[in-house]
Amino acid sequence: MTQRRHSFRHLLFRGGVAVVADAMMFSGFYPLVPHALRALQHVDNGPTPVRAALAEWVAAAAISAARPAGFLPLPGARVRGPRPVIVLHGYAMNRANFFPLAYRLARAGLGPITGFEYWTLGRTAAAARQLGWYIDQVRARTGSATVDVIGHSMGGVVGRYFVALAGGDGIVANLVTIGSPHHGTDLSAIGVGHANRELYVGSKLLGRLANAPTPTATRLLVITSRADALVPGAQQPRIAGAETIAYDDLGHVALLTSRRVAAAIVDRLSR
Repeated sequence: MTQRRHSFRHLLFRGGVAVVADAMMFSGFYPLVPHALRALQHVDNGPTPVRAALAEWVAAAAISAARPAGFLPLPGARVRGPRPVIVLHGYAMNRANFFPLAYRLARAGLGPITGFEYWTLGRTAAAARQLGWYIDQVRARTGSATVDVIGHSMGGVVGRYFVALAGGDGIVANLVTIGSPHHGTDLSAIGVGHANRELYVGSKLLGRLANAPTPTATRLLVITSRADALVPGAQQPRIAGAETIAYDDLGHVALLTSRRVAAAIVDRLSR
């Protein structure tokens, strides 16, 4: 499966965003600053702030170190499971974030697994439309009528937009979102690009999603964590018609590396 080619200028700008994001994670700016802010706000953030922040720092640094592997196929790219699985990365990240999870899904016989890359500084609606075109390619190539979609953080909102507002209900058999700001996050205010306002609490985009009809054919699994400093699970009300799994001790990035999260997703996609 292929995606449209980008201009050199676009790739250069995207590379700059990646450098900044990785520098923040390796230096500890993320997750130490968000965890400190939550502590000052007296937000219940699971384990002690220091312990949670250090555990998340290890996970974030490991995920960042794997970023160059985003040019390689994901584990499970050749698996022939019940349906194709498409993974969507979060803000300023890439599909390499999913290597640990994809490996565990592949071992469970799920796949083929492929990653969809999108411009996270752009509009969510545009990313959802491009996801729809990509899903059409995947279905044509595999002969599968439906696909499963797993989105982390902003990627989960893109997937939900496609299902709820862009004709994806039924084309996506299962939508799994991990640490996604379905009801917004105040920390999006320090970001850049359209996500700065689209993922903020009370935004017009999130209002449209909240008022959209409940999907009739797509099953939605929402995974959150109270220890997530970027998108605290306790601040994300339940979504009508969705199954919710909440953890107490996993950070925003650590959700992607957790065996427990992988086992929950395997259970859902194997049904």
